[in-house]
Parts: sequence; C-alpha cells; structure tokens
Amino acid sequence: MNDTKEWYQFQEDICEYFNSIGANAETNVKVEGVRTSHDIDILVKTKYLGEDLVWIVEAKKWKSKVNKLQVLGLRTIVDDIGADKGFIISENGFQSGAYEATKNTNVKLKTYEELK
Repeated sequence: MNDTKEWYQFQEDICEYFNSIGANAETNVKVEGVRTSHDIDILVKTKYLGEDLVWIVEAKKWKSKVNKLQVLGLRTIVDDIGADKGFIISENGFQSGAYEATKNTNVKLKTYEELK
C-alpha cells in the first residue's frame, strides 16, 4: 500500500512541476487513440509559438532501472494518440537498451532530478 502512495505522490510532484512552468498538466487521464484507449499517468498540454502541443509522461518510481520494453511501449502509445512527445521520468534511471530505443524518436528519458 505504501508503494502505491509513494508512486502517486511521485506522479503528482511531476504533474505539479509541469503546471509550475506554465503547462496544463493532469494525472490519470484516459486518452482515446487510433487503435485503443490508453491510461496516461500525466497528460501535458501547452502552446509553443501558437501551436498546441500534447505530451504524455510516464512516472516510474521503481527500485530498478527502466528497460527497453517500457520505451517501446511508450513509443507505441505516443504514436497511437498522436502526441508530440513522450517522457519517461524515472527515479532510478534507465538501462542502456532504454536509451538505445529512444534514438531518432520523440521519446525522452529523464530522471526526476534532471527534470527539475
């Protein structure tokens, strides 16, 4: 139970960060994609140079490093809903395969410290 509470707070802290920099962010959003619907940890909407931007963020408060499969999964969701960018924010970093899977994509990997 405590892990769930800590994860929820981690997700809320990330959401609060995006709101603090002027974006419109909300947690636990269901988004309809082309092929299926997706439960998004944090949905961020903002404007840049007059264009609407949509980012999806996955909060990973894991004891282990995030692996390649998580990145490939997020890439599929980004593509399915037509998001401009996808982020995985991890408390404990990423495996080398995860970084490899982001090359030439619109998915970014950041630790919570790097985000702030």
